[in-house]
Amino acid sequence: MAQVILKDVAKKFDEVIAVKDFNLDVEDKEFVILVGPSGCGKSTTLRIIAGLEEADTGEIVIGDRVVNDVPPKDRNIAMVFQNYALYPHMNVYDNMAFGLKLRKTPRPEIERRVREAARVLGIEDLLKRKPKQLSGGQRQRVALGRAIVRNPLVFLMDEPLSNLDAKLRVQMRVEIEKLHKRLSTTFIYVTHDQTEAMTMGDRIVIMKDGLTQQVGSPQEVYENPQNMFVAGFIGSPSMNFIKAKITEDHHLRASNLDIPASAMVREVIDRKNLRNREIILGIRPEHLEDAAFVPEERRFGLIDTVVDVIEPMGNEIYLYADIGGVQSMARINPESRVRGEDRITLALETERIHLFDPETEVAYI
Repeated sequence: MAQVILKDVAKKFDEVIAVKDFNLDVEDKEFVILVGPSGCGKSTTLRIIAGLEEADTGEIVIGDRVVNDVPPKDRNIAMVFQNYALYPHMNVYDNMAFGLKLRKTPRPEIERRVREAARVLGIEDLLKRKPKQLSGGQRQRVALGRAIVRNPLVFLMDEPLSNLDAKLRVQMRVEIEKLHKRLSTTFIYVTHDQTEAMTMGDRIVIMKDGLTQQVGSPQEVYENPQNMFVAGFIGSPSMNFIKAKITEDHHLRASNLDIPASAMVREVIDRKNLRNREIILGIRPEHLEDAAFVPEERRFGLIDTVVDVIEPMGNEIYLYADIGGVQSMARINPESRVRGEDRITLALETERIHLFDPETEVAYI
């Protein structure tokens, strides 16, 4: 079993709280991603699991044992860093074999493991090269190979793709996902890139200021964010937030915005007693469309506005316009012929909106 459990883990650096009251159960063979902006505590949490940082309070369990007082080398984990951390004077084979040699692993077993890892990662022809002769993607594969040969209970990855260019990051994301399936081992992966989080993990943990904001599957978190931070952080482009008022007759109203609530939203408004209340309306760009491309029977939430800027993206258009007094973005049909300063009517999928408390920023829906 390679289950990882963190119970009430906390860590301070002087007066700065890096991690606070952190709880997480990672199941055997699960791929969990810690995601959040810089300084949110995700890397510190990973280093606590690895034993590179000591928790001030709380308990860390790997497999079936508490490891708070177990040194990193005895935790049976492997860590892949952002900067690869390869020995420049050793060739690829020796870099991958180094940890096994320190553990006095028999030479034939080292040979077998290194060759097998190189085959899995497609770097068999690179074993005699030095790191300086490798591309960034090749170096990252070597770093992964060095972790694989140890047959660890848990793989810990700290922003391993952030030094790669955009195209290579996409390729390596796929490689890491395939590697997880092939190895059937527990992965805990840290990133600030919400695209990586959405595409790679079984579950994602969104962090801010050392605190967990939400834990769930990528789709759960995307569709049902628990607060404005999660709603704005997950999803690309990010959610639009508009100050609005809910009227007595269940309309959402703000400057050029006056849309009727759907049946589902009306039920929430009544249950939470939100009529005649100020709220924050959350609208994802993909739920706004040029009304000319929406069938008549689905044109419920119509918004008249003026186009500020358009960004043609090939398969869609990013359109920026004033909605409810806030510059907002819509992702519209690429066949739309609107241009800057044109008047346009946007159709909103009213059943896909989100409502937030303006004071606590917690989601009503």
